[in-house]
Amino acid sequence: MALRLLRKAGIPLALALCAIAVAAVFYRAPLDSLTFGNRIADLRVHADALKNAGTFGLRNAPSYEEPDDSLALIQIDEATLDPHSGLPPFPFPRSIYGRLLKRLAAAGAKAAAFDIDFLAPAADPAQDTAFAAGGRALPAAIGYTVSTTTGGIGGTQLPPPVLRNALRTGYTTVDSPAGIIIGQPLAISPMPVPGGVAKSLALSAVEAYRGSPLDLAHLPSLNGETLLVPIDVHGQPDPSRLGNVIWNAPYVSQSLSFSDALNAPIADLATLAKGRIVLIGMTAQAEGDVTAALGTDFRVPGVFVHARLIDQMLRGMYVTPAPDALNAALLVLLPLLLMAMVMRLRPILAAPLAAVAIAAYLEIAVALFVYRLYWLDILHVAAAMFLTALGVIAYRAIGEAAQKRAVTAAFGLHVSPEVVTELLKHEGSASDALAGKRALVTIFYSDIRGFTSMSEKLSAEAVYDQLNEYFEAMCEVIFKYGGYVDKFIGDCIMAIFSAPNPTPGDALKAVHAALEQQELIEIMAQRWREAGKPPLAVGMGINTGYVVMGNLGSQKRMNYTVIGDAVNTAARLYNVAKGGQIIVSESTWEETKDHFDFRELDPVSVKGKSAPLRTFEVLGRKGVAASSLQKAQAPA
Repeated sequence: MALRLLRKAGIPLALALCAIAVAAVFYRAPLDSLTFGNRIADLRVHADALKNAGTFGLRNAPSYEEPDDSLALIQIDEATLDPHSGLPPFPFPRSIYGRLLKRLAAAGAKAAAFDIDFLAPAADPAQDTAFAAGGRALPAAIGYTVSTTTGGIGGTQLPPPVLRNALRTGYTTVDSPAGIIIGQPLAISPMPVPGGVAKSLALSAVEAYRGSPLDLAHLPSLNGETLLVPIDVHGQPDPSRLGNVIWNAPYVSQSLSFSDALNAPIADLATLAKGRIVLIGMTAQAEGDVTAALGTDFRVPGVFVHARLIDQMLRGMYVTPAPDALNAALLVLLPLLLMAMVMRLRPILAAPLAAVAIAAYLEIAVALFVYRLYWLDILHVAAAMFLTALGVIAYRAIGEAAQKRAVTAAFGLHVSPEVVTELLKHEGSASDALAGKRALVTIFYSDIRGFTSMSEKLSAEAVYDQLNEYFEAMCEVIFKYGGYVDKFIGDCIMAIFSAPNPTPGDALKAVHAALEQQELIEIMAQRWREAGKPPLAVGMGINTGYVVMGNLGSQKRMNYTVIGDAVNTAARLYNVAKGGQIIVSESTWEETKDHFDFRELDPVSVKGKSAPLRTFEVLGRKGVAASSLQKAQAPA
């Protein structure tokens, strides 16, 4: 059935492959180009699905936007930067951050994280010393940047040693192709940092909060691998792996201005900080530390990005992208299956059923994301399905009637209704299908031995009836094994395996058919004897070789047949076969010797060939008890 469908496909298959290719180009597009249709666009679809789950009929969908009570935020906001706040101009002396850490420790905070870079040593070493002293009072993480070189080696600009020795460090760099925050690897390896693994600020903050390292190997993984993301040959995290995907910015349960956090009573500060991770970062719009995150209609301060990553780790709430192999399989198989469905239906039925199929896939993919945060590609798979259905339905609607008329017009030029039936299964041009082409086929001949003497003893009507019965039975076996009856030459049958579409197993099918015919002839012979009719003995010859296959004849009379040296060889073999014998050429023997028992015969001379041909007699199927035919053929 699948092979028949492929034979029918032709242009529809090409249309489907074009649709798949277009979708694949957008799927594989770099994340910072074609953003209206690449993987970021697909992630936007998923982010919108989270906010509109009810549109898809999904009930009791979990919410991922509740404030995380484990998080608190201290904002360097406009009030903090105001000259009247009592603070020096930004960037502040680092001793101020040390004082803030000591106050947070006194207020019961469990950890802190600064979305602020402290890369160069302070002009006054005492400032770094004071900051480090705060880090020894409260577990805290500070940020640094990750960069690359033209040599493709990942580089870092780390905080000064005095801060690294007292505070945890983590990189603040996040993936933002086309200005959209899509995620951040928890760690990157290898990197020129102690241990060879650069951890993100969010990961370092969570480890400070927990008081122990996270086991990355047992966190939800990407494509079956750990969340360590290797650097590629260009010195960048592999863009095909989007890491921990951020679909929006979270709400923190508590927030306070930086200036208030420095001056509020410890009891008031405890309301904000006790038992929480406190993030310290810039939210003043004038400083420009803002970015666009998926699922939002506005730009958010960068500190919220790290808050979302921390939130995901604390809740174990990870987006799991489907492996590329799975997405690729869906991208190819679903459009092809849809094409097969559309090809089997009338266009008036195909269109609504194609719409149902696409809608069903959308529903499944959205449900997986809403309920399990499993990111199965929607945009590209659905687009490939839609374009395939649209193209094939349009093609069928326009061309189906014309193609059928072309095949019907060719009807009278062919003596074989089997060929016409086969052509009607195809929607290509009839003239193209009937044109001569070189093909490897297996040619079968059979001939009744002693037919002339038998016909002299019977009436013409009796001979006619018995031959019709014989031909009917033999043709049925040939058709069963995919053969095409080329012609009847008196009491001789010529058949081709297979025309007009040869297949790799044609030789095997031809020998199976010949054996089954001989077995059937034995059964018919018994019935004829009982009816007082003479039995028939039939010799058969089979050869495999290249022929030219197509229409042959004149404008008024044509026959779909095969010509070539391989046909002459098959004719020579059946001529030397005795009644009940099946003789095959060396080429057919080579293709079937593992399936049947053979006995090599004396070589046969063929007109036009200098060397005799090796020939083999078919004795029976391998592993099957010897039939009466095989026993009769066994050597004495």
